[in-house]
Amino acid sequence: MKRVWSFLLLAFGFTWAIAGIGAALGVDTTKQLPYMAMAALCMFGPAFAAVVQVRLLDKAPWSALGLHPRAIHWPGIIRTAVMGMSIVPLCLLVIWLFGDQLGIARFGHVAVTGERFGTAVKEMLEQMGGKTPSSSTEFLTRLPGGVVLVVILVSALFMAFTFNLPFMLGEELGWRGYLYRATAHWSGGKRIVFTGFFWGLWHAPLIMLGHNYPGYPLLGIPMMIVFCLLLALLFDWSRTRVRSVWGPCILHGLINGSAGAFALFAWDGHVLFGSPVGVGGFVAIGILGSVLIAFDGGYRRSLTEAGGVAEEG
Repeated sequence: MKRVWSFLLLAFGFTWAIAGIGAALGVDTTKQLPYMAMAALCMFGPAFAAVVQVRLLDKAPWSALGLHPRAIHWPGIIRTAVMGMSIVPLCLLVIWLFGDQLGIARFGHVAVTGERFGTAVKEMLEQMGGKTPSSSTEFLTRLPGGVVLVVILVSALFMAFTFNLPFMLGEELGWRGYLYRATAHWSGGKRIVFTGFFWGLWHAPLIMLGHNYPGYPLLGIPMMIVFCLLLALLFDWSRTRVRSVWGPCILHGLINGSAGAFALFAWDGHVLFGSPVGVGGFVAIGILGSVLIAFDGGYRRSLTEAGGVAEEG
């Protein structure tokens, strides 16, 4: 357990120090480029901690991080990709149900249509100081909304395997690389709760600067912890079934890369309810997690059994 706490101290220390320096310099989400650079650097905190812990403190081989490509179980990668691409559509469905069908105003509205897509693009360009020609707006409104959503999800999948991959490794080398191996003797359920809690808490400085929950710097922290606790099940399943840290990296990249699709088809939702990181997202991720547990018997059994890796079944 000592090495687990050592890893967490290194990961939190690196990221919180970077975020603290940024905050002291006045960097927050309103300063887009400086904030993006700072947030990207913060993401490498868990990877830094994992490398230092494995190579300098544990004196262990690189294999302890689950990086070797020959270990990848490709059917697990395919299932991870399908699951990752389903998160935003399911979130849209949940928010449509609560907001449009049940009339709960805080969830806002959802319409997967070309008209909504064109309106969203126009609003985004206006916010950036640009202007969309009427001919372009008319063209966008004629596009099938479902096709646009699929194209975005496929693009996110491509980005998850390419540009996003090294950034996602910055987090996953720690959480699902080192920490997964260090807690392998625990039951899956205990590992998920422990990892999810500290993964969520690790985001606290960025949440306080306006990340994910603008206007809720304090309430956003427990919300982020709940979000990460729910996601931790999906990530742990991917790590187990892919047999490599690359599975969670792909899943993380898919989630980050497809998040923008949500804003193109949903509007007027309260950030704590009608958003992927709000109650709507919690329900969607909870549904996915329930499906995984229901249909993967080997993994389901590993949640209550100490030690070992869940067998296929």
